[in-house]
Amino acid sequence: MGAGALFAVSAGMQAASSIGQAIQARSNAKIQARQYGLQIAQLEQEKKILTEQYEAKRQQLTGSLTAKAAASGVKLSGSVADSLSQSIMELGLEESRQKYNISMNQVNAAYNQKASKIAGKYALISGLTGAATNALSSYATYQYYWGSGDNKGANATGTTGSKK
Repeated sequence: MGAGALFAVSAGMQAASSIGQAIQARSNAKIQARQYGLQIAQLEQEKKILTEQYEAKRQQLTGSLTAKAAASGVKLSGSVADSLSQSIMELGLEESRQKYNISMNQVNAAYNQKASKIAGKYALISGLTGAATNALSSYATYQYYWGSGDNKGANATGTTGSKK
């Protein structure tokens, strides 16, 4: 196999490698985007669970206080009612804060998911562009050294031009 053929094979392998790397990068980006999608769904489940937990806490607090008041013969009014109201309000604020944090995590995950999808597209485009650039550059180099015609550049022996 001549030097020109070896050069052509090498250029082909480089182009194939660039395409393979681009496909792998795109695949990795798709996997990452799916993982962010799963994270978003998981966070939504966390919100639902949180709502259920706080509803149970409110019911427990109200029921417990009502039972204690009834057992002691005290009506739920005045400072007792105010205390209950304050406790329920604090639970609501705590629940809202935690839901807000989960929502912000969802927004971040959605942003990262979109960024991963875009990165996957650009990785493929970049890899294909790199492979095409490499192929064209290799073709030009091949033509320069081993192409046909009287006015080619340096040949395989290192001499330039044609003899007159």
